[in-house]
Amino acid sequence: MKIVKNIAFTCLLLGLFLMVQSCKKTPENTQTDFKQDMAVVSDAQFLQQFANQFMLTFFKTIYDSTLINTGLSKVDTAKVMLNQVPDTLEIKVEYWYENENNHWHHYDGYGHFRMGTFTYVMDTTFLVSTTGSCSIMVDKLFYFDSLPTNIQNISIEKTGLSAAGNQTFKATFNNMVMSGTYTGKKTRTFSATFNYELFKDATTLYSSPDDYFLFTGNIQGNTTSDYTFNIAIPDTSRYKIDYNCRYTIEGKSNVTISGGPVFSDNILMDYITEDGCANFYQITFPEMFSTKSHIE
Repeated sequence: MKIVKNIAFTCLLLGLFLMVQSCKKTPENTQTDFKQDMAVVSDAQFLQQFANQFMLTFFKTIYDSTLINTGLSKVDTAKVMLNQVPDTLEIKVEYWYENENNHWHHYDGYGHFRMGTFTYVMDTTFLVSTTGSCSIMVDKLFYFDSLPTNIQNISIEKTGLSAAGNQTFKATFNNMVMSGTYTGKKTRTFSATFNYELFKDATTLYSSPDDYFLFTGNIQGNTTSDYTFNIAIPDTSRYKIDYNCRYTIEGKSNVTISGGPVFSDNILMDYITEDGCANFYQITFPEMFSTKSHIE
């Protein structure tokens, strides 16, 4: 009996020793950090939204009936002026009004603030042709939500008509920097290439609330948390921007995140259309976990 008790006691001690040793091991982080990834996606969507709204204002401007017929108009709270110069056509966009109560920025109608003055410089036939190029010349530093942004690195092309007869465009955002130094925030950087198909209201040649555009492409960059991201929008599930809504209301994309303890890829982002004009998107992680979020 004494031998049996000694064996049992020895087994108990061995079991406790193994359990303690096991607890001392540092667990390997093999699971996606959902909270961190959601923060990175949200930060990336801020950059995506800047690009979306910049292009939406551009499309509205080049088809604005008042601007084309009189040379002067207002688009998304900006004063826009059309000017024909030798060999080029210029449209000046002014968010900075010296005589307007010294306001340093303007609410753009899309949930953000813009400040600065810049000019679309385009081919003389850009507005009436199906092809052509447009560059951005900055007159006064452009700010988006208090973040100085080098919009002079944006170039836009008209790339002909789609199979459906709609005008197509290509926009390149090259080495974009949204500096946080001015507001004590971290700086965001990104590059992107998007291909757009503009669906216009068939009853008018000018901008209409019924216009919308679909686009595909890729955006990659660094967020304020020093993570890197890549978002790919495939041709089979293009993003949709409706002139009646300031948010992306349709489309799916694939997200890859790196720079953290765990590499995350195959994250699916799906913009939700069931609520109409709502800034919600659904994130599905490779582990099959799904959640909803929104753009601030």
